[in-house]
Amino acid sequence: MPTAIRTYAFINAKLRARISKLLPESLFVKMARAYSLQEALTLLRDTPYSILDEIYRTTGDLKLGELELLKDEVKVFLEVAKYVSGGTLDLVQALLLGYEMENVKNAVRLFFDRKIRNRSVDTSVHYLLRERIMHDVSIDGIINAENLGELLGALASAPYSSLVAELGERVLSEGTLFRLEIAFDHFYYKNLMEKAEMLDSRDRREALRIIGVEIDLVNINWIIRFRRFYNLPMKEVMSLVIPRGYHLKAERIQEAYTSQNVTNVLQDVIKSDYPGLSALLSSQPTDSVSRLLLVERVLERILMYETHRVLMGYPFTIGIILAYFIFKKSEIKKVRAVLNAKLYKIPEDRIEDVI
Repeated sequence: MPTAIRTYAFINAKLRARISKLLPESLFVKMARAYSLQEALTLLRDTPYSILDEIYRTTGDLKLGELELLKDEVKVFLEVAKYVSGGTLDLVQALLLGYEMENVKNAVRLFFDRKIRNRSVDTSVHYLLRERIMHDVSIDGIINAENLGELLGALASAPYSSLVAELGERVLSEGTLFRLEIAFDHFYYKNLMEKAEMLDSRDRREALRIIGVEIDLVNINWIIRFRRFYNLPMKEVMSLVIPRGYHLKAERIQEAYTSQNVTNVLQDVIKSDYPGLSALLSSQPTDSVSRLLLVERVLERILMYETHRVLMGYPFTIGIILAYFIFKKSEIKKVRAVLNAKLYKIPEDRIEDVI
């Protein structure tokens, strides 16, 4: 059996080099204060995101640049997969499955818009990955399917096709992808947790903690949607959230959904484990959605804290792979948020609130 050093030495060096190139917060502030989208893109020219500026100058299409970023991230994890084996490989493949499932979800949304809402998707079909990630799914087959049977045929090789088979008729009759998107998230995190459980003790501990905090974030995001758009009863909310979150257990999820005093939800956690974040809970927004958004912001900080903690510890663990995955996802999210805010001329102060 390979030792931890043999398993992670090369990957550790490679991913730490990439982590060292993550954008500093000061650059995001400069981007937020840039006069225009083009000026913000110029600030990225000497960074790993220079492709965004190049593509935008050539095509005027920001989304094409974002697609290139996604391709690059998938390539990184496909390369990582070549250098690991056993349980580590299984976890990396589970992360790759997440990229594939997100791409498939976007394709299903286009199918839904085209067939159910009778909308043109011609301007959107160019922004999806066509390359194979884990399974031979046909993205164009999904988008252009004429019925549920053809949609399932395009997904036949993927293990999550069973979700579409189970929920497809309900999605079509209800006219919403709500249940299917939740089912996709459940499938992804259930599979990820199962792979994490198979790791050795040190790797398992690191993986379950980080994945658990990410599940907390997904759950709070769903809860915000439940509150803002659906006003679901508590029993249904509890049936829809993803199990095995690290901090938001059932009782805290219920409190987050109903609480008038959001500090109660994470106060004990912050006090015992993250005292440096206590100032974040000092504000008390007046409306329920803003209170939930505050919880989301705190959980994002907790995830970053946990990820930095992994980097400061023993270097030869699965943590380096998860750390890169979390950091890069967060960075790309912020880059996209700032650039799209500039595209739509959102005021500078509102942009700085999201970074």
